[in-house]
Amino acid sequence: MRSSDITRIEIPGRISCPHTGTQKIDRGDLEKMTLIEVGPRFCLNPIKIFGGSFGGPTLYENPFYVAPNQIRSLEKKQKAGKYAKKVKAKTRRKMHQLSNPLEVDEFADMWKE
Repeated sequence: MRSSDITRIEIPGRISCPHTGTQKIDRGDLEKMTLIEVGPRFCLNPIKIFGGSFGGPTLYENPFYVAPNQIRSLEKKQKAGKYAKKVKAKTRRKMHQLSNPLEVDEFADMWKE
């Protein structure tokens, strides 16, 4: 592997020193210096690692990676299934109403003049 193939990741941070103002630090005080992380942490989830810069033989492929388009496609199919259920229920209700009509109410016209 060439050194140009390795990606450098920089973590935002600052160096905390025990001195104040413009005082110089002695060589013995360098151990007292600490690196404090400033930014949020992040996790890299590699999908594929190629032998070259942007191509070449695949050295690693994540078997658990699911593409966002596949997730959206599954969600669409689930929503389509809900719609199909609604249409089927609507037709069943219509068939039930046609096979079991309401009886005529004899008191429906009682209060009309």
